[in-house]
Formats: sequence, structure tokens, C-alpha cells
Amino acid sequence: MKILLITKNAESLTGAGTYEANLIRELSRRHQVGIYRSPADLEQDWDIAHCTDLKHLTFKVAKALRCPLVVDAHDYYWVHFYRFFCLDLPLRFLVQKYRRIKYHFLFKLIDGIILHGKFLYDLYDHPNKYLSFYFGLDYSGIETKAWQERENLILFVGGDFFRKGLPRLLRALPGVLAKVPDARLLVIGKDYWYAKALARLLSRKLPVEFRFGMPLSEVYRTYARSRVMVLPSEIEATPIVVAESTMAGVPPILSAVGGHPELVRDGETGFLFPLENTGMLTEKIVACLTDRELSEKLVAEGKKFLEQFTIDRMMVRLEEIYRAAIAAKSPAGRHGEHT
Repeated sequence: MKILLITKNAESLTGAGTYEANLIRELSRRHQVGIYRSPADLEQDWDIAHCTDLKHLTFKVAKALRCPLVVDAHDYYWVHFYRFFCLDLPLRFLVQKYRRIKYHFLFKLIDGIILHGKFLYDLYDHPNKYLSFYFGLDYSGIETKAWQERENLILFVGGDFFRKGLPRLLRALPGVLAKVPDARLLVIGKDYWYAKALARLLSRKLPVEFRFGMPLSEVYRTYARSRVMVLPSEIEATPIVVAESTMAGVPPILSAVGGHPELVRDGETGFLFPLENTGMLTEKIVACLTDRELSEKLVAEGKKFLEQFTIDRMMVRLEEIYRAAIAAKSPAGRHGEHT
């Protein structure tokens, strides 16, 4: 199959960037793949085009394509406006309204939307939507250590600190320190300068370290030093860091929002907590830092659950989606929903 990939063409620490890297590598092993660089690429004869993130698709590219187009959608911020503490809330309001209008028209040029998780699948409205829960991680680069060799290190991994709930974690940290005095928090991710400045201000007098840039290989090594990964997001779909941390032996604690309940079975493979219950968040962090048996049980069960997220299963499902989108685009094809 001849496939044109439309990507951001920039390195990302985790999340969609990790998905893109895996996708490029695995598709190139199985098919003839080109990466979109210029309008001249659109003139070539492709069987299908695949944009790896809806946010990066432009009208110009979508209109110029002469083959079926499928697009990954990784978020739902545009569907509704979600209010939470951050400096740029008015800007987020305007961006949400803009994207809602843009996507309304852009969807007419898209032959299929790939949605990673049932929460997103149910939320999106498109005549050709495809559920693909297998974001296929390559676990070979992930290091691990025994629980007793790890530090009392809490990890927060991901950009957009305030959407991902960093202030909530900072509010829980004093309670954690009362029970585990040598605990500390490591924040790994990128954000705008004003968000980084405010995050530093809010974390003053607390044992918090920020790393605003880190290669994925180093992120993986850092998992091996840690005892818990916390993602108390205000809004979230199905973040890859949950699988990464679990496979590295680090139990995840997540807010019970969006697609999080699809990735963690509360009390079995990690913990979920109600968004406003900071006390419960504190309690669960302390448990993961101090209870070896509990942590090892959560990780062991989590790894069993995550066995489904393989490269092979991702590729099988993706090729099914490609064939369905091509068939739907053909004169005899019919539009419909695909699970």
C-alpha cells in the first residue's frame, strides 16, 4: 500500500509524538510510506493519506488530496469549553470556539476519523469513525528496577501543566510530605513560558524539580527511579504515559475523567480519584510510596491488562481502517460507523 503520512514533523516527549514515531517506523516496514513535506507530495499517486493528529490538518492539504484521508483525533477540548485554573483561560475559550467551527467544515473533507478509546468514539460525530484502542507501544526501551531500589519520587509527565492538573497535585503534596518526608515531585514536560513561571511560583517551598525538555529515552530511565506516576488531569483522553509508567513498574494514579477509566481499573491496575478529592489523591500517593506489596500488585495486574497494546494489534487494526476508508471512498462504497 502507498501511504502518505501527514505529521507535525517535530519531536515530542510522549503522547501523540510517541504514537507518530511508532507509526512511521512500523508502517515503513510493511508499506511504501512517504512523509508530507511540500504541496508536491500531494500530487503523487497514493492509496491513502493519514494525518496523525487532527490539530495539524489544514484545509489546504485536505482539499488538495486526491486519495482517501484518515485522521487521528487525540483530544476533545474543542467539543465543549472546559473551565479550570490557568492564566490563558480566555485564549482557550477563543481557541475552542475557533476549532469547533473549523472542524465542522474540515470533517467534510475527511474520509475517516480514528479515535483512541470508547470515550472519544462516543463523543465524536462523524459519518465514518473508527475505534482503535491499540496505540501499540514499543516497550523495549523502558527500563525497570525493583521497588526497594527506587526513590520516593512522584512523576508528573506531560505538557500543558494546568490542563493536566499540576496545581491539584501541588495541593496534595504537603499531605504526602507529612507521611513521607523525603518524597519529592519531578515534573517532566513542556509548556509556555508564563505557565512554567506560574507553576514554579505555585511550587515554591515544595520539593519539586522541573525538567522542561527530556529525550524519550531519558524519560524511560526516569520511570525506573520512581514509585508513582500521577496525572490529575482536568481533561484527558487516553494518555500513553499510563502504559509507559506501568510497563516500567510505576503504578499510575489518575483523575476519574475522560478516557482515564478505560486505562486504569481502580484498585486493580492503579487508582482513580474524583477530581475534587485532593485528600484521596494524597492518600493514594502515600500508599504507592510506602506499600511495596500494593504497588507490585498494581503493576503486575496493569501489565496483564496492557498486553493488548501491541504493535502487531495496532497495525492489524490500522490496516483494517485503511481498507475500509478506501472502500468507502470508492463509487460503490457506503458511509457508516465502524467499530
